[in-house]
Amino acid sequence: MKHKSFLSLVSTALALLVSVRVQAQGPGGRSGSRPVLNFNPDLSVIIDAIAYGYDGHGPLHHELEELRGFGHAHGPDDDHGHDHDHGFERGINLRHLEIMFQAEIDPYFKGWAIVAVEEHGAELEEAVVQTTGLPGGLQVKLGKFFSDFSRLNAQHAHEWNFTDAPLVHQVLLGDHGLNEKGVQLSWLTPAPFYLNVGAEVLQGENEMAFEYHGDGPLPEKDGPRLFLGWLRAAPNMTGPHALEAGVFAGRGVRQEEHLGPEGHDDIGSHYLDGHQDIWGADFVYKYTPPRAYGHGALTIEGGYMARKKNIDLVAHNNPARAGLIGKALVEEQDGVYLQGIYGFAPRWRIGLRGDMLGLTNKQTKTSGARASFDDSYRGSAMIDWTLTEFSRLRLQGTHGRYDLDDGKEELSEVFLQAVFSIGAHGAHRF
Repeated sequence: MKHKSFLSLVSTALALLVSVRVQAQGPGGRSGSRPVLNFNPDLSVIIDAIAYGYDGHGPLHHELEELRGFGHAHGPDDDHGHDHDHGFERGINLRHLEIMFQAEIDPYFKGWAIVAVEEHGAELEEAVVQTTGLPGGLQVKLGKFFSDFSRLNAQHAHEWNFTDAPLVHQVLLGDHGLNEKGVQLSWLTPAPFYLNVGAEVLQGENEMAFEYHGDGPLPEKDGPRLFLGWLRAAPNMTGPHALEAGVFAGRGVRQEEHLGPEGHDDIGSHYLDGHQDIWGADFVYKYTPPRAYGHGALTIEGGYMARKKNIDLVAHNNPARAGLIGKALVEEQDGVYLQGIYGFAPRWRIGLRGDMLGLTNKQTKTSGARASFDDSYRGSAMIDWTLTEFSRLRLQGTHGRYDLDDGKEELSEVFLQAVFSIGAHGAHRF
């Protein structure tokens, strides 16, 4: 969507909201004799700007495409239509400007919509209707939303304790995570402690984990194509301590088209179809003493995620490879991260994070040949200053060693992030 059309959409929406409010109030702006709901939603804007620099052969998002076992490049020119160039470039970056509308719809539903505006356009990030009064601890959410299957995936980027996501989230789910159209059902059980169980049925359009084409030699598959489930629990703890842990799993359609050199698609172009499984676990522990502005607060958080890709060769434009059609490409990879954040003074925090990819990193090709690859790892440190609840400044540095197609490479990065919140913005999750 272009900027012009987006601005037109926002203007129309604002005009409609004003009209609805006036109609609800009645002539002269006074309320009628019967009670009415307030249809005027809260409006907030989040500005997330980042200055970025690196010391290495290229920025991290370029290097990750060449990770052995994890790489996502699909041909010399990546002509299949996906843009993986979502990372930061040297200099000033506007990750996005997030515009959010949220309101109660009626006694039974609430809703919100979030648009992320970037330099070259805008994207509808969330458009959600959620129930508020179902019995038995049940709740239904439908629309487009960030999947709750992992704690980190459900958060927006400006909520993270570090500027970027852990490596395993970046390479398995992509820069935007699982942000899908679908339906979610969750159940807050009557257990004597917090126990939440959920399931999601999603369209399945994530270009990293559940890539789908459905054209050319690849079979068309109607949605929904992705199914996820999770369980989250929090024991009853006394004092300023809190702990939450969860497990999750899912399966979805995965298709790949690997195109030959530009102008020579008949040389080596091949197409694969099948599914991908993903599973993992995560936890967060928080110590929140009764001191001002986060002084002395401690957060320890970690997670593990793994995938198994099983896709069959359905077509190959090289006749010499025709005998491999029907054979499976199987890949298994995983990753883990652990991070800690400490409030060493009022409004000031420091944090350390360690990432590792490829504890398991192996491949069985359609020819039957097997290969295994080394792991990659990274360390990060950050310090941030929360001036008020509406503004935060953060300095972060990282250094990693990555197992790439061209050999081992080291990369150092530095981020200077500024996040500003304008208007009413709901409290973040635990």
